[in-house]
Amino acid sequence: MQERGESAERRDRTAQRIVEAAGIVIDRDGYAGATTPEIQRLAGVSRGGFYHHFVSKEQLGDAILARQHTYFRNITEQAAAGPAPALWLQALVDTSHHYTASILDDPVLRAAVRLSIEPGPYQTADSYAPSLAAVTALLNAARNADELRDDVDPPEAARTLVGCYSGVQLLALALAERNTLHQQVSAMWTLIMPGLARTDVLARLHLDPPDS
Repeated sequence: MQERGESAERRDRTAQRIVEAAGIVIDRDGYAGATTPEIQRLAGVSRGGFYHHFVSKEQLGDAILARQHTYFRNITEQAAAGPAPALWLQALVDTSHHYTASILDDPVLRAAVRLSIEPGPYQTADSYAPSLAAVTALLNAARNADELRDDVDPPEAARTLVGCYSGVQLLALALAERNTLHQQVSAMWTLIMPGLARTDVLARLHLDPPDS
């Protein structure tokens, strides 16, 4: 039993190593430009070892997006389970900066972003469903806490926010300015938040990264 458990752990570690290598390659070269031989080389696995875990590049892309989807599903579940923060809109801003920090540190999350925004098999509604659900959940909670302006519709606002954030990422990628991504996200909130928050709530919000 112990040997089988150790073998399963080795398989999991190998699969994770392949996903991490794929994240680096796709983040650098895009999905179309990423090749399985390069991913195999970077992961340090043979061709047979690679295909033992992933039968195609598309299956590997699915695994990369799954990490991003898990990230946003956790946010949705936390919003439902509580406890409630002092301000739900502050939680939304902080979440955006936490995600920004995560994609700057994690090549797999960066690759998931690139898969979602570049033309190809992953530029679909399914790629954005978890992030839309997470932002909608936080905005619904803000609505219930009377933090939103009366004319704000949470699902429509979520579509706008996810679209704006995706555009900020796309521009940062195109201009090779990822090092300023937090600054650009703060600028986004400075422009958008007055249209979301009640005046008394807006005055209490900190739109920069939590540690700044």
